[in-house]
Amino acid sequence: MSIELRNVTKRVRLGHIRTTYENLNIRLDEGSRVAFLGHKEAGLPAIVNLICAADAPDSGHILRTRSISFPIPTSTYVQKHLSLAANARFIARLYETDERDFLARVVEMGGLEKFIDLRSDKCPSEARSLFCFAVGVCLPFEHYILTNTNIGKKTERDRIDGIIDEVRQRAGLLLVTSSIKSAQQFCDQAYVFDEGSVTFYDDMEAAAERFKAIVSKGDIEDYGEEEETDSVLEDMVNTDF
Repeated sequence: MSIELRNVTKRVRLGHIRTTYENLNIRLDEGSRVAFLGHKEAGLPAIVNLICAADAPDSGHILRTRSISFPIPTSTYVQKHLSLAANARFIARLYETDERDFLARVVEMGGLEKFIDLRSDKCPSEARSLFCFAVGVCLPFEHYILTNTNIGKKTERDRIDGIIDEVRQRAGLLLVTSSIKSAQQFCDQAYVFDEGSVTFYDDMEAAAERFKAIVSKGDIEDYGEEEETDSVLEDMVNTDF
């Protein structure tokens, strides 16, 4: 077992979102590839906070037996006045991994040779997103949480998809998204969230149909599965986990 929420109650109060989950039961097994599908009012950032131990439930229990990543590609740890290299070294020290080796792997994975010594606020947004993705994926977690798969430029998408495929072969994967296409591509199980209710599916087609029924056709078009960012969860990158 990797992580389990048992009879959890959580009142979500994030901006205009007002949702309460009662008797929430979720299980992420070792090596599982699970999608959390939710629309804008589902309060998924609060559920991710619980899983990452950044918040506590109002009631119930959360059990963890394996290491779990922070939401990737979160950027909250990035200090804008420091270079990308200095930020990477800080994370390496925090997670007690070799700084030189970690930095080299981040640079290679992100293709960041031209940007690694620049201040982060002077780097293009695509380079910063690749950096945040690479930092998270290069750490040795046993379960990874992804909140965005649209990393870097469009020309990078096939390469990033390949990295995600490699990650899900060696570790568990939780993909938090509103994109049915991404969920079906990377996951074989799903929890579908809808303003206080959660339903588990081991059939991704069934999960997709359920999610389509929840979200209106107009909203799905607004979300845009081919957009540069996941419009439901893009703000999670700037959420302080």
